[in-house]
Amino acid sequence: ALDYMLHKMTQLMDRLQVFPEQMKENIDKGFGLIFSQRVMLTLVDKGVSRENAYALVQRNAMEAWNTKEQFQSLLNRDPIIREYLDENEISALFDYAYHTKHVADIFQRLGLV
Repeated sequence: ALDYMLHKMTQLMDRLQVFPEQMKENIDKGFGLIFSQRVMLTLVDKGVSRENAYALVQRNAMEAWNTKEQFQSLLNRDPIIREYLDENEISALFDYAYHTKHVADIFQRLGLV
């Protein structure tokens, strides 16, 4: 059974096609909401209670979803958010590199590079 599963997984991986541009486009369809947790945790680090940080992020996230406006733009215009984060800090929270910074190390540990 294990041999069969490994064989099928190998076949799957051999045929896997990755389209990075399409992946990025799909992520961008979410209006930047994938960064909401990072925003909330940064607000908590800045002294906002978890409950208030959650409410601030949720309000802006819901507005982004309902209006199809970028989450980052809404945060930049929110006066309460701006009491804690300036435009550069907000921009840094939306950096994809933060989430992929260990990929090379992981691939190396797995013997994939």
